[in-house]
Amino acid sequence: MQRYELKKAMMEYSSDDEDSSGDEMLNMKAPFSQDSVTQKVTGKKSESDGDSDDEDEEGSPIKIKKRKNDDEDVDLDDGKQSDDNNDATTNEVDNDAIALADATTAFKIQFNNQRMGTTNKLYWNERRQKKNVTLYPIRVVPRDEVIGLFLKEWNADTERPVQYIQYPHRQIKRDLGLYNVVSLKSLTPYHGDGPTDSWCAKRFQQYSKQLRQRLKGLTEIDLMTEKTFLGLVLEQSLKEYENEKELSSLFDKHAEENAEKEDEQAENDDEDVDDDGSGGGRAKRLCRDDTAISEPLRPGDVIEYLSPVVGERHRATVMYINPKCSPILRTDHIYTLLPDDHHVKRVKRKSRGKLHDNPGGRFRAINSYCLKKEGNPNAVKEIIAEQTAQLQARRQRAKDDLESKMDDGGFFPRDLIR
Repeated sequence: MQRYELKKAMMEYSSDDEDSSGDEMLNMKAPFSQDSVTQKVTGKKSESDGDSDDEDEEGSPIKIKKRKNDDEDVDLDDGKQSDDNNDATTNEVDNDAIALADATTAFKIQFNNQRMGTTNKLYWNERRQKKNVTLYPIRVVPRDEVIGLFLKEWNADTERPVQYIQYPHRQIKRDLGLYNVVSLKSLTPYHGDGPTDSWCAKRFQQYSKQLRQRLKGLTEIDLMTEKTFLGLVLEQSLKEYENEKELSSLFDKHAEENAEKEDEQAENDDEDVDDDGSGGGRAKRLCRDDTAISEPLRPGDVIEYLSPVVGERHRATVMYINPKCSPILRTDHIYTLLPDDHHVKRVKRKSRGKLHDNPGGRFRAINSYCLKKEGNPNAVKEIIAEQTAQLQARRQRAKDDLESKMDDGGFFPRDLIR
């Protein structure tokens, strides 16, 4: 039975081979031939085409790894650069703090709560020696600030006493705050042609170059300290200017109600003086603005003012006025010299030889009053002579009292008292 089935199967297989055309046998490749190898490689490549396309779309693994390394390098460079920037910023902040601390300490020691004056007192002083030009920051000081200093006599029309406001570097072998007398022609406003809230940048650059040449071992921090020191001086001067401006506006506000009364009093004062028998009327007073009626000021009037140095309130009697000199006023306080732009208030006015209260008075700059050259030009000398005589009289009284006590005690060495 099994043989029968096997024979039948072989007959069916042979019949199938006869029906085929034999092309399949022709197309068959011998194993391990060149064509078969080519077909295998081609087939493998064709099969991998789809995968390679997918990999190209998503990016090859090798390229992704390289890009990742590049990103890491860029991140490292950025981190290093940011660290350098942070270190530079930290050092800059530290230098600014050191400069500010040193400048503040020197400012407090040198000026010790002293009044700086308004910004119109700050200048650059230029010294010319042959072809060289040196710069120094200075402030013009009032006369009473240099009393007792050995300065040369100066012409009030062409010269001014000044104080050098240079930072006291350790290389400078001199005392702080030297004073001198300079010519008005050598002074240039502190701001130059720039804004008024800072020193002239061009001149400060020249000044810094000058410091480097003259002071050996000067560092950038020293120059920053110098600039900060000058900034503190200017800041204090601006504050005083604003305070004076606010004070003046405050008094002006309170005096608005009495403005008309004040003008009438000024006219009456002029009429009183015209009628005193002097003849010829009065010469025209010097005013800042002839179109506006301003308050007059004359010898014998009592003024009130704040001390330029200490800031205390004082009263003094006007002795002599000369609008073309500096200072304009001389009072019975002979050791206090008021700057021309100092604010004073007339509290009493002298009329027909008597003093009268002046309720409409307000604080004004001295050079804004209506002024005329009048009074006793030798008033200061007479006051000094009078004070000297009073001092000698007190000494003589003390001497007589001592001699009297010695006579009463029986001990009288007159040779020791001369």
